Amino acid sequence: MASHGVFIHQFELGPWDNFLYFIGDKASRQVAVVDPAWHAQTILDEAAGLDVEITHILCTHSHFDHVNQVDALLQSMDIPVHMLAAEIEFSGFSCENLVHHSPGDTLRIGDHVEITMMHTPGHTPGSTSYRLRDSIVTGDTLFVQGCGRCDFVGGDPEVMYTTLRLLIDKLPLDTVLYPGHNYGPTVTSTLDKELDNNPYMAFPTLDGFVQHRMDGKTPGSSLPPMPEWSPPKKK
Repeated sequence: MASHGVFIHQFELGPWDNFLYFIGDKASRQVAVVDPAWHAQTILDEAAGLDVEITHILCTHSHFDHVNQVDALLQSMDIPVHMLAAEIEFSGFSCENLVHHSPGDTLRIGDHVEITMMHTPGHTPGSTSYRLRDSIVTGDTLFVQGCGRCDFVGGDPEVMYTTLRLLIDKLPLDTVLYPGHNYGPTVTSTLDKELDNNPYMAFPTLDGFVQHRMDGKTPGSSLPPMPEWSPPKKK
């Protein structure tokens, strides 16, 4: 999907239905890869098949299923890696070429595409959504008809409640949503559709949201261990 010279390519990778993205400039074919995880060669092959050049790495947050191929990509390309400082401080994440950012920082890809870094905490303290002119890549903050878990270390359901309302208040309701996992009935959505269909948007009170989001969950849980996984073989 593309508009206003913006190139957005969504593809699924890994055992947990992760969505990765190339976002960038149609004219120059330069892109950032968002949340590179699970298999670096598949990511590189995807870029080659689309004839795009990866010039930046963007990380929505530090969980391993979103960053575990950052180092592998850096072995074959010398490019900057972008993450909010709040997430780096929380997680201790480190890699070569790491750039610490503040909320509201912008990044230009090619000649026509500007990406704004929105601080959208709740899943982790420094979770970042990447906003383009008429779309947003939300990582594990907002899914299609869902939202990120808040029981892992660093998660906070009260903060998530505020973040979800911030997205609705600050962005046009026709903003296209690109989530971090394929957990919903469709692979993309819009904010107005989420207002109508997302159960996590339906709670008028903080207490109701927290009770629903944390039902059956233990605050401060650890991430599950990384599963054994091999990419599907090429046909």
